[in-house]
Amino acid sequence: ATITVPSYTGLVGKSRRGDAMAALVLVQLAQERWRVSNPRYSRDLGALGPNFTVSPDGYYSLRIVAADATGFLVVAQPAGVQQSDHCGSYALGPNGPEYSGSYAGPECWKR
Repeated sequence: ATITVPSYTGLVGKSRRGDAMAALVLVQLAQERWRVSNPRYSRDLGALGPNFTVSPDGYYSLRIVAADATGFLVVAQPAGVQQSDHCGSYALGPNGPEYSGSYAGPECWKR
């Protein structure tokens, strides 16, 4: 039992990370749709569509950190039970994951 519980907990945390990745990709797609009709990427999640402030399963809160005519950066920050996950916040821009700073590294993006 002492081996099974930590292993199970790790798998649950890893599966919840997929919630952040899915949410970020949805925002990335919405940003690209927005950019087709506007001179810059949106700084407002609400303008991109409903329900973009939290991930689909609610384990991450979302926010746009930067947006201009050439790019954007959206961050998924762990919330609730996911706050203790060692990967922390995920970040995504128009060209894919952002690993710099305190954002989740490549090993955390692996599924």
